[in-house]
Order: sequence, then C-alpha cells, then structure tokens
Amino acid sequence: MADGLLTETIDGIVIYTFTDSSEAAIDAWGAALARLIDATPPDRPFRVLMDVASAQVTFSRHARHTSHALFSRYRARQGRLAFLFSSKTAPHYARIFFASLGRLHFGLQFFCNRDKAINWLRG
Repeated sequence: MADGLLTETIDGIVIYTFTDSSEAAIDAWGAALARLIDATPPDRPFRVLMDVASAQVTFSRHARHTSHALFSRYRARQGRLAFLFSSKTAPHYARIFFASLGRLHFGLQFFCNRDKAINWLRG
C-alpha cells in the first residue's frame, strides 16, 4: 500500500488505517476500496473499518472529493462501513458529509473505540 495507508483484514473485515492525508494515501485507499466492493458479490455485504484517528489525518479537499465519488458510486451496495475517530466531534461532521450524499443502502456508524467498531462490523 502507499505511504500513509495501512491495510489489514480481521475476520473478513478490511481495515484501512490512515497515518496521514497525503493524496497518494487517499488515491490508494480509493482504488483499494473500489476493488474490494467490486469483488464483493452484490448480494453479500462488504465490511470496512476506516481508521482515521491519527492526529495527522484531516478531511482534505482531495479526501472529500474521493469519498464523495466512491460512496455515491456504491450507494446501492450492501455492507457496513465504520469510521474510527479520535475526536468526539468528528462524527458530527461526518454525519453532515454523509447526509449530503442522500440515501445509502450500506450501514454506517462512527466510533472512538476500535473494538466497538469491529464488533459492530461483525454483527
């Protein structure tokens, strides 16, 4: 993977951990997420944890654009997407962003605890 992005899989859950917000990391994540969702049969849910808890991670213009394009493209897919934040206020801004996308068919939750996020994704 690109510098700034780590990927691991636990119990079928793909975890993307950002260590910074470089365009290379965002582009690598966007390509990897698209491949994952495309490879998941439409009748099976994808399960993804987005760990953006690092202090070096920001929701840059490039991140917003890439996220908007991806989540709009896959809005009708089944799955679960969890975000792991370090800040208690970040989920508020994430909800505003996702509300701007309209109705999504995949589940979406925000967490400040990694274990709770993984447990929700297993459900």
